[in-house]
Amino acid sequence: MAEALRCVVVLPTYDEADNITGMLERILGSALAPDVLVVDDSSPDGTGALVEQVAARYPQGRVRLLTRTTKDGLGAAYRAGFAHALAAGEHDVVVQMDADGSHPVEALERMTAEIAAGADLVLGARYVPGGALDDAWPWYRKALSRGANVYARVLLRAPVADLTGGFKAWRADLLRSLDLSQLTAAGYAFQIQTTLAALQRGATVREVPILFTERTHGTSKMSRAIIREAMVAVLRMRRHGPSGHR
Repeated sequence: MAEALRCVVVLPTYDEADNITGMLERILGSALAPDVLVVDDSSPDGTGALVEQVAARYPQGRVRLLTRTTKDGLGAAYRAGFAHALAAGEHDVVVQMDADGSHPVEALERMTAEIAAGADLVLGARYVPGGALDDAWPWYRKALSRGANVYARVLLRAPVADLTGGFKAWRADLLRSLDLSQLTAAGYAFQIQTTLAALQRGATVREVPILFTERTHGTSKMSRAIIREAMVAVLRMRRHGPSGHR
């Protein structure tokens, strides 16, 4: 049963004060009732303080805050969060998702149920039947997102429909088996690296359709520099494998 699995959600944050309280309440109040680990890069807008306020209203351990003193990319935040979550040894499933509300909380139960049914990694997928991008997205952003996914999937010959997505449920043992110190992409290329590494380990990967929605508060962290880094990283992964190193 999915309910028997102990789950923790890792949320990386930077300047998400407008979103974090509502996001935490939705996750904690979901049918899955997971624990949450927020990895905050010392947000100047007070995101960390809001996390602590929510944590005080729940039993100890339901909400934890890991504050990092450097802001060196999404990949580094996830590596720190994964290491912290796995070190505790309390959870069977580690979920990664955005804190801006773009990933649907209601999908958590379906994704975890797939882990209970034998999957090692479950992707919340936009590009499978039933999945979609929010109509609020302008056409050029949809084209960029889909094009980036096709670019990565074709070059890396990956047998998944949504290789670039960041909403994932990991079996803790699989995540523990990856050498995250070798998966060093700073930005969104980290999502591609980790899924590719799981595939190369022979993991059972399944995809659950989701509607990816536009954030209603704050600004996107996507930039041209991040896009360029991801494109170069994919080329390196094609030549040298998930780490991109010789």
